[in-house]
Amino acid sequence: MSTQEAIEHLETYGYCILEERILPEQADQMARKYLELHASPKVKPYLAGDAYYQTLFGLMNFDDSCWSCALHSDVLAVARHFVGPKCRVVEAVSKPVWPGAPIQRVHVDSAGDFIRIPDVPWMINTIWMLTDFTRENGATVVVPMSHRSRKSPPVPMKPDDPLLKSITGRRGSVMMWHGGLWHGAGANTSQEIRVGLNIAYYPPWFNHAREGGHQPVWPETYERMPKELQEMSKCRVGRTRADVYETP
Repeated sequence: MSTQEAIEHLETYGYCILEERILPEQADQMARKYLELHASPKVKPYLAGDAYYQTLFGLMNFDDSCWSCALHSDVLAVARHFVGPKCRVVEAVSKPVWPGAPIQRVHVDSAGDFIRIPDVPWMINTIWMLTDFTRENGATVVVPMSHRSRKSPPVPMKPDDPLLKSITGRRGSVMMWHGGLWHGAGANTSQEIRVGLNIAYYPPWFNHAREGGHQPVWPETYERMPKELQEMSKCRVGRTRADVYETP
């Protein structure tokens, strides 16, 4: 899928897939590193989730290899089409799904305080497939075209709901979606750990205080970043959330 085809697909269906944008060997290396990080005591303050589904916030401070994913030219072309040329990289997190995990609550992103979901994109989200994503190991599920409804999904949606579509793909591929798309991690009925890298792009006007887990970029991390990534992250430099995030 070309970037133009990806833009058109995301516009229509709420998501797109850019296949094999990093090498499988790089994806394998990143997946191994992230699983090691999730088991490390040093990141415990930045972990959220349970024994089946975890999120490690502030990943840019722990792993330089995710920077190239954040700056991938095809991904940036799609993100900037929807949220503007000055979009911010607001957070990068790793998301493993362990065997036995039930389906995640189907939801929309960063819309909890909206009375009605906007009809313009307020974020473009991504998940890099660092392992193969299959229906059995918890591939992301979506409801195509639900971003056009301007509504939140009914709670709960059952795993066998016919509206849900599993987004499968080879490791090294990346899925991108509109924040208003109904989506969640699927149930992991396999014996494999599914590992994803989630990077979110927002327009400069969005108030990031609503995202409770998001972490700043540490000053020493910022100093090592490529200039383009610095430009996209300069609003987030600090040691704690209170240093950088706007208050509502």
